[in-house]
Amino acid sequence: MEIRLSTYPEQKVIYECKYLENFNGFKDVEEAVTKLAIDHVSVKVIQKWFSGIHITIADIDPQQEENFCFESSQQHIGFLFCLRGAIGYYNNIQPAHFLSLVKNEQDFNMGRVNSIVFNIKEKTRYVYIQLTEQYFCQVTGREPIYNVKTLIQKSISPEIRLVLQQIIQPKYEGRIKRLFLEARIFELIIAYFNQIPDKETRVIKKDDIEKIMLAKQLVESDLQKPNSLIELSRKVGINDYKLKIGFKELTGHTVFGYLYKIRMEKAHYLLSKEKKTVNEVSFLVGYKNAQHFITAFKKQYHVLPGSLNKS
Repeated sequence: MEIRLSTYPEQKVIYECKYLENFNGFKDVEEAVTKLAIDHVSVKVIQKWFSGIHITIADIDPQQEENFCFESSQQHIGFLFCLRGAIGYYNNIQPAHFLSLVKNEQDFNMGRVNSIVFNIKEKTRYVYIQLTEQYFCQVTGREPIYNVKTLIQKSISPEIRLVLQQIIQPKYEGRIKRLFLEARIFELIIAYFNQIPDKETRVIKKDDIEKIMLAKQLVESDLQKPNSLIELSRKVGINDYKLKIGFKELTGHTVFGYLYKIRMEKAHYLLSKEKKTVNEVSFLVGYKNAQHFITAFKKQYHVLPGSLNKS
């Protein structure tokens, strides 16, 4: 098993490590610290790993906007936490689906991901925890739910913030340190299961879930002329109350909160990757007034949209 962090698209390697199968090690907890400065960025990466678990704690301080690529030779289950700054990212499965986290936000990801490209504009700290499929199945007795396409992004609760602080600075050594870290990972796994649709399927009928997920696809497919809540409910065959409540339960967003999020993520991709003009992007994501788009984009990403297509 191998992990690599490099600049993107230049592919200058910041660190790369090879591990035994399933992150097994010779010590109770294997650890490595990497510090370096390359071009316009300084990086400090702390790694901790033991059977089934790999923890990355990264501090990145760029002098200008930088892109990085995190790669793993095996697909994994990942928990990403932004503790300072902001991260924009997309994975190898959905390269056109640009996501973002700001300070004190998290993303629990159950997709088959082994490559993530992410963008850093300011001093940023993140924690990324990988669980192998073998470990996840062993401790939960469940197979990963890869066919669920919901986003589990939300603010980091005070309880999870404390767990992360304990992972970053555990107060034990040796075997007790490993037990302590694994107990913290169990807390994160429980937090994950408290948010996934598997919980809500006990109160939302299977047929209704399918209709709500169809509504989600309709929101994603037409950013220029979005349907009203009533129109969506009629198209998918569910009443508007069930759609309103169920959509929030399954995605963590209201229908129009999700529309706004998708619009901003699509706009970021079109500006930064395809270098389209602000007016073009404003139209493509459904804003009739470019100034309204600029205001919304700046509120979301804390930068003017025009700064992305020029970089």
